[in-house]
Amino acid sequence: MKRAAIGFLLALVAVGAYAWAQQCIHGDAVTDLRTIGAGGAVWGLYVVGDGFFASAALASLVVACVIRVRRSREMGNAAQIALLLGLAGLLASLGCVLADLGRPMAAMVNLPLFGRPRSPFFGTFTLVAGVSLFATVVHLALATRPGWAERAQTAWLWRLVACGWQQTASATRRRGRVDFWVSLALLPLFLGGLVILGVVFGVRAGRPAWQGEFEVVTFVVSGCAAGCSLLALATRASRQVSVPLARALAGLTGLTVLLVVSGEILALRTPYPSVQRYARALLDGAWSNLFWAELVLFFVAAISSLATWRKTASVVWAATTTLLVCTAVFIERFLVLVAWQTHGLGLPWPAGVYHPSGVEWSVLAGVVAAAVLVFLLLTKVCPAGTAASPEPAGPAPTGRRLRLLVTAACLILGLAAAGVGLALSAGLASAPFLDPILSGSPLIFLAGLFLMVLAPVAYELIPERKARGHGVSPPHLP
Repeated sequence: MKRAAIGFLLALVAVGAYAWAQQCIHGDAVTDLRTIGAGGAVWGLYVVGDGFFASAALASLVVACVIRVRRSREMGNAAQIALLLGLAGLLASLGCVLADLGRPMAAMVNLPLFGRPRSPFFGTFTLVAGVSLFATVVHLALATRPGWAERAQTAWLWRLVACGWQQTASATRRRGRVDFWVSLALLPLFLGGLVILGVVFGVRAGRPAWQGEFEVVTFVVSGCAAGCSLLALATRASRQVSVPLARALAGLTGLTVLLVVSGEILALRTPYPSVQRYARALLDGAWSNLFWAELVLFFVAAISSLATWRKTASVVWAATTTLLVCTAVFIERFLVLVAWQTHGLGLPWPAGVYHPSGVEWSVLAGVVAAAVLVFLLLTKVCPAGTAASPEPAGPAPTGRRLRLLVTAACLILGLAAAGVGLALSAGLASAPFLDPILSGSPLIFLAGLFLMVLAPVAYELIPERKARGHGVSPPHLP
């Protein structure tokens, strides 16, 4: 059964790769992406997938950080599953972005060289696709060092990945301290990335400011619901505790239903004709079928989550709930992004339709299959991590000066480089609407953030020295 599932996923990856190759050869003519104002949409299925995967991944990472900050021992394995799920989701979102770009290689070269903070891609490129992905890998590598050390006797590669871990009181103390503070520091980063995605996908031209803010809140809450549903399914499949996640999922799905319905009512009662036109298209127009399907799916998912409030759900029940929530969130992303484009962006332009072509569906299926394979591979290979635990009793070893100096240097130099890169990317000392005076300024900003993320690595890997005179314990006298 497992081999058949792996073979099916590999077949989907092959189909997606072939479809993407056809798009690279023939251009976007093989898709249904067309011009805004002529009844088409320039952001379609790929960008919808990007918003779905990135938001669900960041929500999973937020849950992982919360578990580790709380030092929850019983949810330690769930925290690592959340890290793996977030890593796979961020890679899937990156694949969707590359599929959406007409010339991905040119974009990958020009954006790091000439990107500016005023562009919506700058925040997603640096904070979401760059720093969040790098920080997740670092956090996962540090958390699994004890597990890799246990495998070090069987292969030299595991010994290399463990980075010299030794099961001592000093190493355990540093592991717990780094795990707690890194999780606490990454929590606002992941939350900020989720809000940035909401702003990019929710704020649109031609709509009032309140509606954009309302869409941002709905985007964040629904993304958290999708992430919790996937995490609840993954933890239940690995026979872990999922009742707290089911309770959080019930609240998030119920809140999402309330936000979606409230947004539609407010849009219908607004004095702006363009907003009313968009609301009518969802209620009884071209997109009414998807809108009502979204509401029904969210409502059924909320009821299904409430049914498991006091008990652990079965794998089939968790899979059904996850399918309902993820489908509803995907439809919500589609309507927010596509319906506003096909109905003129709030301008007196002709309305149109958008139906993703077979090439787009094939590419998206390949991305999803690749993300699932990455997640399954990581869960199979990575050892179980440890949640942050209280520091062991006893006096702390001395000789921490070098470790603290290196850690502080990483933080200070990284902050300085990030500030300089951000200022140069914003056009400091350059004329308006001109490229930065230094090409590659976004890379300087990104490198500074990377250096700050590496500060806990220096703190944990540089060992402590034992105090003189305490190397040998005195004999016990009667």
